[in-house]
Amino acid sequence: MKELERVARLVSGLSELEFKVLENVEKLADQGRVSTPDLISKSLRLSVDYVAKVLEKLNGHGLVWSPAGRGREYMLNYKGLDLLALHSASRRGILTHIGTKIGVGKEADVHLGLTGEGTPIAVRFYRIGRQSMVRHKRLRETSLEAANYLASSKAAAKREIEALRILYQRGVPVPAPIYRNRHMVVTSLIEGDELARLRKHPEPEVLLREILGSVRAAMNAGVIHCDLSPYNILLTEDGRHVIIDWPQWVKPTHPNADAYLRRDVANLVSFFKRKLGVRVDMDELLEFVLKDGGLGLASQV
Repeated sequence: MKELERVARLVSGLSELEFKVLENVEKLADQGRVSTPDLISKSLRLSVDYVAKVLEKLNGHGLVWSPAGRGREYMLNYKGLDLLALHSASRRGILTHIGTKIGVGKEADVHLGLTGEGTPIAVRFYRIGRQSMVRHKRLRETSLEAANYLASSKAAAKREIEALRILYQRGVPVPAPIYRNRHMVVTSLIEGDELARLRKHPEPEVLLREILGSVRAAMNAGVIHCDLSPYNILLTEDGRHVIIDWPQWVKPTHPNADAYLRRDVANLVSFFKRKLGVRVDMDELLEFVLKDGGLGLASQV
């Protein structure tokens, strides 16, 4: 059984009181503090001995970790955060099953999920700094940075769902946003291959301009991707493109918006030139992206 599936089984394997203890560990982690039986017992009005046993149980399940040499002090980790997010989605009937991993990146994993109606969905878990989290155990470093990674993952998920809600309503080709909790984002499932895998296309320049048309539509909706590449554009079997991975987006009013937009366009132009032999003028394409207003950026071309 895969790791996340084991965690998911605990959604029904822990009591509500045990979840409350785990939520208190999260609350303290958000403050950059470690959890102790004394602190949590006062917050929940439970006995110190009971809380200590629950913390040991959570630690045994790998949902929290104890910084080396710190006795009965505990910090939340990504498994614990996963469980809290899955528990929330399960209680709302949004997610009834979590399955195989269908995508992995430096800062996020994507799993196949099912709704209560049996509809396949995509479930993304942000895991910023996951390797550094492992080093905290080995090097006995402070817990504050580990807590910051969890907070950064929550912030990334919040920004992702915010961008998707803006763009989906405006008809920009992005996954349909469904739900966000903590570091987890649930969207419609897009079945397609990364643009990066494309080696031939009957009309590559047409495809490039279609994608840049979506970049323009996103910008006019108030969103610039900031990390656009052939790896976060999916091509479906029916020839559509869908743009994913939006946590780094900025508004066109951002002081560096022009540079970010140019970089996004340049990344695409470079790929289409190297892999598909498309020869286009960069300035002409920027002008194409910025037409229809460009929210104040057109004067900078």
